[in-house]
Amino acid sequence: MPRKYFGTDGIRGEFGEYPYTRNFFRVLGASISKTFFSEENKNNSVIIGSDTRESSDEIINLLAEGLQSVDCKIDTAGIVPTPAIAHFTKEKNYTIGIMVSASHNLYYDNGIKIFNTLGHKISIDKENLIEDYIETLKDNEFKNNNTILNNVSIEIKNEYIKFCLKQSKKFSTNNINVTLDLANGSNYQIAEKVFEEFGFNVFAYNNEPNGKNINKNCGSTSINNLPDLVKRNNSDYGLSMDGDGDRIVIVNNDGKILDGDDILYTIIRGKLFNKEEVKGVVGTIMTNLAFENFLKKEKIKFLRTSVGDKNVLEAMIKNGFTIGGETSGHILLLDKLTSGDSIIASLVFLYYSSILKSSGENDFLKKFPQKLTNLKINKNLPENIINIAIRETLDKYSDNEIRLIIRKSGTENCVRIMVEAESDKIVEEKSKEVCGFISDKLKK
Repeated sequence: MPRKYFGTDGIRGEFGEYPYTRNFFRVLGASISKTFFSEENKNNSVIIGSDTRESSDEIINLLAEGLQSVDCKIDTAGIVPTPAIAHFTKEKNYTIGIMVSASHNLYYDNGIKIFNTLGHKISIDKENLIEDYIETLKDNEFKNNNTILNNVSIEIKNEYIKFCLKQSKKFSTNNINVTLDLANGSNYQIAEKVFEEFGFNVFAYNNEPNGKNINKNCGSTSINNLPDLVKRNNSDYGLSMDGDGDRIVIVNNDGKILDGDDILYTIIRGKLFNKEEVKGVVGTIMTNLAFENFLKKEKIKFLRTSVGDKNVLEAMIKNGFTIGGETSGHILLLDKLTSGDSIIASLVFLYYSSILKSSGENDFLKKFPQKLTNLKINKNLPENIINIAIRETLDKYSDNEIRLIIRKSGTENCVRIMVEAESDKIVEEKSKEVCGFISDKLKK
């Protein structure tokens, strides 16, 4: 049975519009508390953070009203990146952590991500249990005029800056310029301080959030302006983060865009150069074939999962790997943190990049041409119709000439279509054909 609320990365949708009404978030809070809190436990606790959306504070208050249907302590961290919530949930022994965010979506969307006491995103089984409670409780009101929120934002921000600074080995940064695109998101107060204290010369942009400009023509999903800023500032790298700070895309001083595959490639090559062990790596179905071939050549085990950093994390834990990530820029380094983190991934990348450059080894991953198309679809289209169209398209176009991935997005109203082949010409031709074919199928 298809799930109603949870997608590939938590819950998200347009705040105030059905089903994500104000009372929905009260009910959601109560459903979370019933899933994770015990009436007998006097130490039920939760830490809640948010990104910069104008609806975030209201959602926190609504969630809190529902959460306190079971007695619990609620600490609010203010505006912080998602990985900070993951880290402190584990570090400070909270029962759960909640991040109020819609990640890379625009401001009118909002939602939540939930972390367990180990700092990992909660399992599908727990998500399903929350959904069951929502259906049971959805007609109830959980207004609580005595909600108590403990503000720990200053402490959390200062501690997280210190934590980030410790996650990379020190290296010479005196002459390294970095341009930061902070997406008007949750890293706008933290990232610049970390890079400055580390010793970089920093140029920061999109660091003035107003509640409505998060991810708007900026951030890791809108990177077109960053190469020009890198050139203007004579920067060595441009670092573009998403709205909640768990993804990173990088631009080098030649204007080349480095996605998650490129970033992982540099980190792993640097580790190999330093003779550090790399037991294995986890990617997704979207990971470029050239990256897989590189790992195979180095005799490093490689596993693919479905899209979603939660899926990557689960495979890493199961196999005892410490490195993994997604092409989209989620970089997981389990020897550092339990979640993807744009700041920490950037520092680690810059360290290994400097090692390789000083040794004259600065070539890049030569990837297979790949094109990702987000085909907008009617949000009211039945799931079975979409699945049939995807299956028929895959049956028609899956051959040895291309690698084709088609999936319905778990976060937006679109079908994501990835075509990979040996030449740009084949990629462009097949992308056009595939998009046209599936579009026609969905219109029937």
